[in-house]
Amino acid sequence: MANSMWGVERANDHPIHNVLFVSRNKDNKSVENFKERREAFITNRDMIDLKSKFEVFANSGVEGETSRMYYSVNARDPQKTYNGLLHFLIDNPDFNLCSIQSKLAAIAAKKECAAEKKWMFDFDIDDEEKVSAFCNDIIEFAKDPDHAIEVTRYKTPHGYAVITNRGFDTRELYKIWNPELIELKRDDMLCCYWITK
Repeated sequence: MANSMWGVERANDHPIHNVLFVSRNKDNKSVENFKERREAFITNRDMIDLKSKFEVFANSGVEGETSRMYYSVNARDPQKTYNGLLHFLIDNPDFNLCSIQSKLAAIAAKKECAAEKKWMFDFDIDDEEKVSAFCNDIIEFAKDPDHAIEVTRYKTPHGYAVITNRGFDTRELYKIWNPELIELKRDDMLCCYWITK
């Protein structure tokens, strides 16, 4: 870990991710006294480490309110994020610094700040056998002796998210699977936790 001469840890030495805690109108239409809430920030902690922080956010809502936690599939480039923030602050001298955390998250979320090229398939079918078959098809159609494919799946509120460590030609895959039910998102956020109070 590199430190400056003042003993301050250099932020650019750790991979960072975007995080969003959100309680959406879409998920809470029939909840009495509901008001949409959101908290966006960047972090160098993994999603498991953030679960207790998300639980505090979810429990501060009203009874029956559903909250979600999203975590960027791709790590963000700390130097590009830092440079983006610097340019923004120079161009906007009247910016309210109390909003810097959400602004920093918005800058890090830009596609040009992605430090990885993972893909996420939003598999909107809640069927374990089908998602297993889909993962096997990815492995089959993404074969490349020089670039191994890694496939990870996560449960989501409406099915699964299937994440690959790299891109590949999806034409053969979409001859078998309906692209309307399985949407490819090249640089997006994974819904990793959801809680109803």
